[in-house]
Amino acid sequence: MRFAEMLRMIAVNVMQNKFKVLLTSLGIIVGAVTIVLVIAIGMGGEAEIANRFGDLSAATIYINPDYSKSNLFDRDLQKMEQLSIDSVEQIKQENPYLKSIMLAGYTVGNAVIGGEKVAVNLAGVTVSYEEVSNLPTAYGENLTESDVLDASMTAVIGHGLAVKYFGDPEYAVGESLHLNNKVFKIIGVLARKGDGIQGLSPDDTVFLPYTTAQSYAFEDYTIPQAVALADDVKNVAPAMKWIRSTLDYIFDDNAYAVEDAGSRMEAATESARTMKTLLISVAAIVFIVSGIGIMNVLFVSVRERTREIGVLKALGCFERDILLQFLLESVFISLSGSIAGMLLSFMLLPLMRYTNIPVLSSVGGYLAALFFSLLTGTVFGYYPAYKASRLNPIDALNYE
Repeated sequence: MRFAEMLRMIAVNVMQNKFKVLLTSLGIIVGAVTIVLVIAIGMGGEAEIANRFGDLSAATIYINPDYSKSNLFDRDLQKMEQLSIDSVEQIKQENPYLKSIMLAGYTVGNAVIGGEKVAVNLAGVTVSYEEVSNLPTAYGENLTESDVLDASMTAVIGHGLAVKYFGDPEYAVGESLHLNNKVFKIIGVLARKGDGIQGLSPDDTVFLPYTTAQSYAFEDYTIPQAVALADDVKNVAPAMKWIRSTLDYIFDDNAYAVEDAGSRMEAATESARTMKTLLISVAAIVFIVSGIGIMNVLFVSVRERTREIGVLKALGCFERDILLQFLLESVFISLSGSIAGMLLSFMLLPLMRYTNIPVLSSVGGYLAALFFSLLTGTVFGYYPAYKASRLNPIDALNYE
């Protein structure tokens, strides 16, 4: 049988059973959409992690409350031994491997900015936060040592807040904001950064001198944290040991853990990989179920067209021609479902941005969907096609 004639017969059969083909390809459509979205979410998650940690040096070390060892929520936080400016300075002085260290506390407060009352993220920081967290100002000036020592009523705001409430970030410098009935002068606006330290977005945060925040912003449950910067990536491990030693010396009941940026990145990346693997498993199950559906439909098709197969064999068609015809029909169903699924995913990806799930589309995602769809059609279509090719022509012609 000529290949062109074979394709014509496949097209005629598909057109005569359009509804059946559509229902059969639904599983492939869902599988193709799932594959494209899975890869887009995986790549988006990896890009989000790279963006979040991109501004942090690999030499960054975190000193955070250790919730795994101490049930901090059941303790009196006011009685808990906490980091202070003096203890952080002691850590710095005793550690030969540290370049810089900052102390910070984070909370949320109601402020009046640009004449509007809003809830904002508040960060009380020591002056070294600019170097440790890589947060330079784009306009005005950053907090100084004297601002922290004198508990000055000054503030540096994120780029997003400046744009939202003052239009041009440059106009925010010299203006004031009100917080807890106190007036703070805006002395600087940070450069635009995106997600950053401690999962906090610097663009939407008000930064105050640490001592000022202690008096006017921090709540009873605000636990200070520290971030240090080793003088070299190779010295992160010894720097962490020195920090641990100082913490054990300062606190009798220490509730702080020491962790490096690499561990955090690895944990975040591993979490993204786990989610990606889970979603790929779901997609694989969808393809297997849809493949079984294709197999069932082809078995029904073989049964319905038994006499047609008998006629083809009587006219001299080889077994390989019969096998190829039914196999191509299966591949066609998979291919059409794959194309429909890719088109649907192309429309769905822009909508995913409204779900706060990071996605990043790629050609690889569409190629993967096409590959798995064709693989499903080939694998699950082969056995019915083989059974059709092995029918005895006499029995097939006498089939009722």
